[in-house]
Amino acid sequence: MAEPVRISDITLYLRCPRLVYFQAMGRKVWPEAASLSNLLMREVALSLSEFETEGGMDLDAFLRESLERAKLELPTIYPEGINTSDLLAAAGAVGEVVGDLGSKLSEKLGLLTPSEVEVDLRSDRLGLSGRIDRIVSRGERDGRRGEALIPSMIKTDLPPETGVWRGDRLRLTGYAILLEDKTSTRVDRGLVEYPWAGEIREVELHSSDRRRVLRIRDRVRAINEGKLPDRPRDGPCAGCLVIDSCETRATLASKFF
Repeated sequence: MAEPVRISDITLYLRCPRLVYFQAMGRKVWPEAASLSNLLMREVALSLSEFETEGGMDLDAFLRESLERAKLELPTIYPEGINTSDLLAAAGAVGEVVGDLGSKLSEKLGLLTPSEVEVDLRSDRLGLSGRIDRIVSRGERDGRRGEALIPSMIKTDLPPETGVWRGDRLRLTGYAILLEDKTSTRVDRGLVEYPWAGEIREVELHSSDRRRVLRIRDRVRAINEGKLPDRPRDGPCAGCLVIDSCETRATLASKFF
């Protein structure tokens, strides 16, 4: 049985299908690890699942404490030789934002708790797998009885003016499909967290999103089996790590057709 398609590969496909092809060949297709400031911000955002409104600590103090803990733990979590001075500079940049984050999130925190973080999901039946940043549990909601499970993603880029980016919506839909398969519970909405902006966007997931995810799954599976996809005309070629190989294959193909 073939390995399930990772939800992250759906994001990669949306960026450029040929990146999926070269990744399957063992090539490095993505830049170096995320910036230290983004890694720190992600740790701070994940920590919100541990915040207790009745614990006696206000949200601002909790976020500052989370940042300090992340600064200490990051070299252990990501043991790739983090430079101390770079880490301190990144922590300073995040600290400037954390000061305003509490006021922005205080009224939205109920969207994120109670929750479980970094949950691995896999379905051989669907041929999909992935790790979701957060699964929020909600009780009775919108007049419906029973628990609702809400997948939530943490994104360290900035949000659009309204809604969420298309790639974020489809990736979130992929996690929703997996969560449904695991729990036999209908998942019709999700969250995208943009911590740098202090934004939490709720997304209603549609049947068209589900259909699109399944079609991309099929295409990624074919690419992983060796099918070279067409080179998109509007691909993000500037700064691409495999542009030379991609152009070489395009040149070779043109000689045969």
